[in-house]
Amino acid sequence: MVGLVERKLSKSAIWCQRLAVIAVFYFAAIIILHRLGRIESTLVVNLLGVGFIILIISILFSVSAMIQLWSVGAKGGKKTIFGLSLSSIMISPFFYFAILAMRYPPINDVSTNVYSPPDFSEKTLDIRRLKGVKDVNDASGEIVEDNAEAILFTYPEVSSRRYPASSERVFKVVHEIVRDRGWNVTDIRRRDGTDTEANDAADDNTKAAKDDGLEQEAEKDIFVDAVTSTLFLSFKNDVVIKIVSEEDNTLVEMRSAGRWGRHDFGENARIIAKFMRDLDQNLIGISGDG
Repeated sequence: MVGLVERKLSKSAIWCQRLAVIAVFYFAAIIILHRLGRIESTLVVNLLGVGFIILIISILFSVSAMIQLWSVGAKGGKKTIFGLSLSSIMISPFFYFAILAMRYPPINDVSTNVYSPPDFSEKTLDIRRLKGVKDVNDASGEIVEDNAEAILFTYPEVSSRRYPASSERVFKVVHEIVRDRGWNVTDIRRRDGTDTEANDAADDNTKAAKDDGLEQEAEKDIFVDAVTSTLFLSFKNDVVIKIVSEEDNTLVEMRSAGRWGRHDFGENARIIAKFMRDLDQNLIGISGDG
C-alpha cells in the first residue's frame, strides 16, 4: 500500500498574504488621517517608508513561498499569488515617484518668473512657518540661481502670459478657474497694500468680483493666494497668481510651492502649466507668452 504524503501549507505564503492585507489598512489609515489633518506631512513621509518596507518583506515572502511550492510541493499557491499581486500594486507608486525623482530636479518652489517670483502673502508665509516649511529661496524671496536655471531648462512650458485685456476681465477668469478647481483662496491683495479677505467658495462669481472691489480698483495689480492639495494624500501646495495691469495688456505670473520636502516630483510645474492652459482656453485668441 502506497502512503500519501500530506502537503504542508507554506508559512511564507501565509505571511506574504498577511502582510499585504495589513499594508492595505496601513496605507488607508495614513491617507485618512492625513486628509483629516491628524498627522503632519513630514510624519506621513516616514510612515510611507515603513509601509514600503512592509511591502518589500511581503514580496520576499512570496519568493520564498514559490520556492517551497516548486521544491517540496507545499500548499499556498493562491495565497502567494494574492499577496504578491496586492503588494505589487501598492508598491508601484513608489517606483513611479522614484522615476519622477530622477527625471525632475530636486526643487519644491516653481515660478513663471524665476528672477522675481510673485510674493506670497503674510498669511501664507505665516502658515508655512507654522508648518515648519524650510524654504529653499533666499531671504529676498528670489529663487536661488541654481534652481532658476533648472526650472528654465526642465520646465519650458512654465511661462507667464500676456493678454490684451483689462485686469478686471483676467481676474474674473482667474477667480473662476480657481473656484472650479476647488482651491482654497486664502487671500486677495492689491499693489497699494490693501488686503481683501477671500470670498466663500460657494459665492456667485459676479458677487465675488463686487465684494473684492473690482469695479472701484479694476486697474490695480492683484495677487490671489490659494492652497491646492494632491489627490490621494492631500499634500498641500501654496499658490500665488499675480495679475499685473500694463498699459495695453495684462500680465499673469504664477508661483507654486510645496509645504514639505525638497522635491516636488514635478507637481508644482504641472499645477502652473495646467492652470495656464485653462486660462488660455478661457481667454482664447488673445494670449501670448510673457
